[in-house]
Amino acid sequence: MKNIFTYSILAVAMISLSNCTTTSNVRHDSHRMTARSGERTSVLQNAHLNGDCKFIDYPRVDIVEQPKHGRTEIIHQPIVVDSGGKKMKCDKVKANGVAVYYTSHPGYVGSDKFILRTPEERGSIVEGVAEVKVVK
Repeated sequence: MKNIFTYSILAVAMISLSNCTTTSNVRHDSHRMTARSGERTSVLQNAHLNGDCKFIDYPRVDIVEQPKHGRTEIIHQPIVVDSGGKKMKCDKVKANGVAVYYTSHPGYVGSDKFILRTPEERGSIVEGVAEVKVVK
């Protein structure tokens, strides 16, 4: 009888907890791009630099979902830092970084999609959905 009571309490607790949602520190971004069929296209470049614009480490980028009609690749390579129009000290500096490329299957024309995830400062995460229009 004691076991039945214990299992009943656990069942009620699990049912009520299953309705709980946790707040998440994931920011969702979307990006639309155009790529030529079968050609390697740059998607993202990122670098971790210190205050003197010197290399710290390679930023982490994970592929959450590969495209259905092509592939994405993450490569460590020299990049030119681009702050996206903001006037920052390290803008236009050449440094080691991470580059992400998309290549569709040869001959494919149409829509494709993939998802990337990268951590940011203070434990937050950016999850980016890239919607690709593949043309001839």
